[in-house]
Amino acid sequence: MAKTSAVAGREVWGIVLLALINLLLFADQNLMAPNLTQIARDLGLSDLERDVKLGGDISLVFFVLGGAVTLVIGYLTDRLSRKKLFTLVVLIGALPCFLTGFARNYAQLFWLRALTGIGIGGVIPLTYSLIGDYFKPGSRPVAVASVSVAQGLGIVVGQMIAGFVGPELGWRLPFMLVAAPNFAFVAVFFLTVREPRRGATEDSLKELIESGRAYTGKIDFSLYREIFGIKTNVLAFLQGIPGCVPWGVFMIFLNDYFAQDKGMSVEMATLVVMAAGAATLVGNLGGGFIGNYLYKKRPRRLALLCALTTSLGVIPTALMLNYPAQPVALLPLFLIAMLSGLLISVTGPNIYAMVLNVNLPETRGSIFSIFNLVDALGKGFGPVIISALILSFGRVRAFNIANLFWLLCGLLLLLTVFTFEKDEARLKEKLEARAREMRGSA
Repeated sequence: MAKTSAVAGREVWGIVLLALINLLLFADQNLMAPNLTQIARDLGLSDLERDVKLGGDISLVFFVLGGAVTLVIGYLTDRLSRKKLFTLVVLIGALPCFLTGFARNYAQLFWLRALTGIGIGGVIPLTYSLIGDYFKPGSRPVAVASVSVAQGLGIVVGQMIAGFVGPELGWRLPFMLVAAPNFAFVAVFFLTVREPRRGATEDSLKELIESGRAYTGKIDFSLYREIFGIKTNVLAFLQGIPGCVPWGVFMIFLNDYFAQDKGMSVEMATLVVMAAGAATLVGNLGGGFIGNYLYKKRPRRLALLCALTTSLGVIPTALMLNYPAQPVALLPLFLIAMLSGLLISVTGPNIYAMVLNVNLPETRGSIFSIFNLVDALGKGFGPVIISALILSFGRVRAFNIANLFWLLCGLLLLLTVFTFEKDEARLKEKLEARAREMRGSA
């Protein structure tokens, strides 16, 4: 019992540090949004350049370059010490974030944001690979939800810091404030967190690995073909692209939209967006617990939950985007924003848990690097698509069109209802074969 408690304690400590580090890294993602206009004025950009260069081009390089580089990080995740690699990647993300506070022109801002994106993207395959070997399949939705809540909280905290510190003390200081603590947290992580054994939480492998047998699975490029042969993987990849277009409205434009187009103060606009952001935390964590419950009843119900909540999220988001301008009745707007954030955030932790549950332990870093690249393509090109829509239709129509992309996302998630259980069963067969191989090699 004492040994079991000690192991559980190490897992909890590991997930706490992973959550804290992810929180601060993800706080960086939305630091520009509340102060887009201030940044544009400071760097000598017009309103059109604000939307295209700051809202579009920087978002593109931030997410897409970071996503592309993390393909390499994902492969290394499945071959090297994840603890050491995680420490290095966090530093790659934190240092340019801190230095963004010293950017003096658009070119410097552009490249510092690109480097920060590499670090943020790189922690994703590492984080979820570690979770996969810390927790059993039935516990992964809650574990993933815990990190997802931290990531969502980071976005909210970053939004709050930028929205309240930026107007008074300038847009640069928030970048320094969210980056500095991670230098200390990642040092604590490196010194205190254990490296988990691959496959140790799988039912068919657990006893063998605890008895001292080594897990024999190794990543190689031939396994990448198998990754794309898993239908749930492909659907998870595909849904991420349209799903990220409306997220681009939330992440990049919504705060400035309420301030500039709806006549609110930057602070009040920040509070509205924070209300939606706070609701995403509830949606992430609550969605994880509901997902855990539904998974144990029948796994396909987890997939159905994702499809329904994503599709229904279109309704309150449309109401929020088309809410009347000043004078604004704030309480209904806050409630609508919270309902929107609640519904659209349920899918995140559950789709990640589904991906963990259909892929081999030696491919999880690689699968999440690919997942992150597809997600990055959506996040990067999403604002570019929105910028193009703005040029053609104006902000209001562009944002409403972007909102409809969640319906396509919901349709693709609905298809996972018919693939998830079959793919999970195939994984169990592979792991049982791997267990027989390990026994035979003893």
